[in-house]
Amino acid sequence: MTEELDWELVVIGGGPAGMTAAIYGARYGLKTLLIEGKVLGGAQATSPGIENYPGYTFIVGIDLATKMKEQVKKVGANIKEITDVRSIEREGEDGDFLLDTRRGIYRAKAIIVATGGGHRHLNVPGEEILTGRGVSFCATCDGPLFRDKTVAVVGGGNTAVTEALYLAEVTKKVYLIHRRDELRAEKILQDYVFKSDVEILWDSVVKEINGDNLVNALVLENVKTGEQTTLEIEGAFIALGSKPESSLAKSIGVETNERGEVLVDAKQATNIPGVYAAGDVVESMKQIAVAVGHGAIAADSAYAYVRKIQRGQEGKRGFA
Repeated sequence: MTEELDWELVVIGGGPAGMTAAIYGARYGLKTLLIEGKVLGGAQATSPGIENYPGYTFIVGIDLATKMKEQVKKVGANIKEITDVRSIEREGEDGDFLLDTRRGIYRAKAIIVATGGGHRHLNVPGEEILTGRGVSFCATCDGPLFRDKTVAVVGGGNTAVTEALYLAEVTKKVYLIHRRDELRAEKILQDYVFKSDVEILWDSVVKEINGDNLVNALVLENVKTGEQTTLEIEGAFIALGSKPESSLAKSIGVETNERGEVLVDAKQATNIPGVYAAGDVVESMKQIAVAVGHGAIAADSAYAYVRKIQRGQEGKRGFA
């Protein structure tokens, strides 16, 4: 069977933003392709439970991802999983986009970049295997699952302090583990945390995360003395910040901020005509509900763009 290579809209990234964009694009009648380098789902698929997505008081992350994927299929968008986009080029200043993949070079009138962002990891024993089983990268997402439990937050920046303060409202005990002897967070956040019940463990790094099936302890090392201790906890929140996957967008001239997040306007449009961005890759709150909204807006904008250039092409043919 010959691979279909010509599309009106190609969405890159299969998380909540990308799947929503594909749903809206297909519903608008655009010939839509959704490309994902792994399998559809995004970061939400690793969450043991989601309680802040409208319509569900609780749903396992992979279950929500599966429902979204089913809807993408139902509306008629085409899906290509395990397919990385290796590079993007453009035919002229306002021509079609050419996306190089192992399946061939896909052509698109417009593209939506929804490549998400990766959490910064500790890269210590136990972290990967216990992710979703006590190790979390989002207190807002998973915090209520640890109600009345003892947890630790690792980090010293704005994200870590904010998450520690939030968790202090819903858990029994919160430790904030930081490798230095002063926090990097803004002063107002530091003032809040110093007045809270959060216990800060200074000059400490995590060497190992322990647990048979669920997290039960952290092995800590004091960076000044080298002494190792064991901290018994039931949840570990890694808050070292995120790294947006924006290299593909930047390769075609899309502007980003100092953190590498794609800059967009209210219509999710980048500085490159025909290129839109949505979800965790853009400068915004990193939440599923936000990503879904981005995806819908981006698809709406892409639809208007595609139809506008197609009407212009028809007009040019009319004068021929």
